[in-house]
Amino acid sequence: MILLAFALAFDATTALQKALPNYTAAAQKQVEDSETARQKLSGLYDDSDMDLARCEDGVNELRSCGAAPPLAGIAKWLNTPGGSSLDLASLRGRVVLIDFWTYSCINCRRSLPHIEVWDRAYRDKGLTVIGVHSPEFAFEKDAGNVADQARKLGVTYPVALDDDLDTWNNYRNRFWPAKYLIDAQGAVRHFTFGEGRYAQTESLIRDLLRQADPKVRLPSVTGLDSDELTAGRTPETYLSTGRIRGYTGTPELAKDKATGYAFPAAGVPLNQLSLAGTWTAAYEQFTAGPDARLALTYRARNANLVLAGEGTVTVLVDGKQTKTLRIHGAPTLYRLTDDGTARQAELGLRLTPGLQAFAFTFG
Repeated sequence: MILLAFALAFDATTALQKALPNYTAAAQKQVEDSETARQKLSGLYDDSDMDLARCEDGVNELRSCGAAPPLAGIAKWLNTPGGSSLDLASLRGRVVLIDFWTYSCINCRRSLPHIEVWDRAYRDKGLTVIGVHSPEFAFEKDAGNVADQARKLGVTYPVALDDDLDTWNNYRNRFWPAKYLIDAQGAVRHFTFGEGRYAQTESLIRDLLRQADPKVRLPSVTGLDSDELTAGRTPETYLSTGRIRGYTGTPELAKDKATGYAFPAAGVPLNQLSLAGTWTAAYEQFTAGPDARLALTYRARNANLVLAGEGTVTVLVDGKQTKTLRIHGAPTLYRLTDDGTARQAELGLRLTPGLQAFAFTFG
């Protein structure tokens, strides 16, 4: 305690921080950003959003969930006049749909066509759609990447870049995608997490529009078919030393250094993955080295992988080569397989050195 007092008195701690920038990053990744910690921390909020906490996900009716939390800490706006910002107070009198999404999330991508068609059908009837882009990976904080992907995905409604997750935290959110319906008086009336419930959500949008303007003449229900979820589908799989699940093979994953790996002799079980050749495993991505290969056994209609860099990926399904993908530029989602119907298969990848792989998703 005496040594600490002297250090504080002579400002030695500041000098230490300058000499060792970001010296707590490793501890934060291991402790604060662990899956368990994320779930625990997500429940710690002040009393200002207790009404929101009392409402339930996906109920089939409108409820009163309290005043909508503000859109806070937005780094940039897309698809607004001159990049101008929006705030919920200025939208009173209109119904607002807030959609939390991120562009490399396959679940978000599957929900976007529904949101886009609602925006076109109901914008002139009193609906404002706001896509809150809350990044999961560092590369999703790049405004150029988000703008490029939003354009390719057909997103023309306003998008708020929530790079520091301030708005995400205001809404107590933990899911991609997540949709919140706000009435014309600025109250949250419904929210739903994940994919699905599209007909229910559209019905509630129509109810709120009628409440805002009893004389409104609404178009026919859009009737866009839902993308039904596949029972037993392989879950999202992160190529991250902090978040990976289901790794099998030898040796154990080495952090942040190039290491040679080998597939298990008995093969790769369902929902597990393995490496062969040289890889450098890091917290956000795995980087391919010489003879880099990956094997994963999955059950789904399709498999997708976020990739970045310059090179090629050769795709094999059950040992047979099916395609070669040319990878170019910033991280984005690539479709590896498209089986049409759900099935179990072994996916094999051969990557040229320098390519970065971030996360698998399955449809």
